[in-house]
Amino acid sequence: MKSSRKNKTQIALAMAGHMTTDLYASFIVGIIPILAVKFNLSLFLVGLLTSITGISNSLTQPVFGYLADRYNPKYFLVLGPLLSAIFISVMPVMPTYPLVIVFLFIGNLSISLMHPPAAAAGGQFGGRMKGFSNSLISFAGTFGYAMGSFFIILIIEKLGINFSPIAMIPGIIAAIFLFKFLNFPEKKSSAVQAKKIFRKIRTIDKYKVIRLAFVFSASYSRDIFWLALLTFMPLYFTGAGIRLIDMGTILILFTLAGGIGGLISGYFSDKIKNKIIIIQLGLLFSSPFAFYIFRTSGAVPVLMFICAGFFSIGTLPLCIRVSQDIFPANMGLASSMVMGLSVGTASITMIFIGKVADNIGIQQTVFYIIILNLVLSLLLTVYYFIPIRKEA
Repeated sequence: MKSSRKNKTQIALAMAGHMTTDLYASFIVGIIPILAVKFNLSLFLVGLLTSITGISNSLTQPVFGYLADRYNPKYFLVLGPLLSAIFISVMPVMPTYPLVIVFLFIGNLSISLMHPPAAAAGGQFGGRMKGFSNSLISFAGTFGYAMGSFFIILIIEKLGINFSPIAMIPGIIAAIFLFKFLNFPEKKSSAVQAKKIFRKIRTIDKYKVIRLAFVFSASYSRDIFWLALLTFMPLYFTGAGIRLIDMGTILILFTLAGGIGGLISGYFSDKIKNKIIIIQLGLLFSSPFAFYIFRTSGAVPVLMFICAGFFSIGTLPLCIRVSQDIFPANMGLASSMVMGLSVGTASITMIFIGKVADNIGIQQTVFYIIILNLVLSLLLTVYYFIPIRKEA
C-alpha cells in the first residue's frame, strides 16, 4: 500500500515537471505572429522557428534517454524546467532574429533533458496501468503546452513584450520543488554496463527494430501534421481577422483536445491487445478535419482545427506505450525515439515544408501533409504481420 502511494507520488511529480517544462515549449507558437511582423519574416523563416524548436527539444532526446537509463533521472527532471524557463522567457526581448534562434535553441535543448525520464516514469511506476500512467504524464505536458502560448500572449498583451522575462517564475519554482521531493532510484554507471549495452545492440532482435520503425513512422507522420497546423494556422486565422488573444484561446483548446484524446487512448490501451489500431484510427480520423478547415466558414474551421488536434495528438501516449512494450529494459531510450527523435526529424522536414508553403501556399501544403497521414495510417497494417519472438 505504501509502495503504491510512493509510485503515485512519483508519477504526480513527473506530471508536474512535464507540465511546467512544456509550458515554455509552446511560447514560440504564441508569438509567431508578433515575430513575423517585427522581423518581416517569410513563411520559410516562420517555419524555421518551429523547426529549430523541434530539432533542439526533440532530436537530442535519444541521447538524453540513453543517459537517463544509466544515471539518476531526477537531475534531468529538475534542470528541464529551470533552464528552459530562463532561456525561453527572455527570448521575446531579443533585438534580432538570429538571437531569437540562439535562445530558442538553448531553451528547447533544456526541454529535451526532461522528456525521456518523464516518459519512463509512467512505465517504471505505473504498475498494471502503464498505458494510463503514460497518458497522464503526457496529458500534463499537453496541458502545459496548451497554456504556454496563452500565458506568454497574456503577459505581452497586458504588460508589454519587455515584461516577458517574468514568465520564468513558474519554472524556477517547479525546479526547486522537484529537487526537494523527487525520489528516483539511483543508477550506477560503469564501463562494464557500457559494454553490456553495446553487446545488446549487436544481438538485438531485428523484428523488434522493425516494429519500432513502424511506430516511429506513425509518430513522424503525426508530428509533421500537428507541427504544420501549429505553425501555419495562427497565421491563417489571424489573417482571417481573429485577434491574437483569441488565437491563444484556440491554441489552448487545440492542444487540450489532443491531451484529452491521449487520456482516452491511454485508458483503452490497457484493455486492448492490438494497440496499434488506435494509432491508425487517430491518424485516419484527424485527416478529414484538417481538410475541412479550408473548406468551411464562420466558427466551423476553428472547430475542425480543434478536432484534428484531438485525434492526432491523442496518439502520442499510445506510441510511447507501444515502444516501451517493445523494449521494456530501455524505456527512456525507446520513449525518446517516438517522442523526441520523431519530433526532431519532423522539425527538420518543416524547414523544407516552410519553403514549399512560400511557393504553393498554406492550404495546398497542408493538403499534401494530409495525404501523408492517410498513407501512414494504411501502412501500419503491415505491423500486424511482423513476427513476435518470445523472450528466452
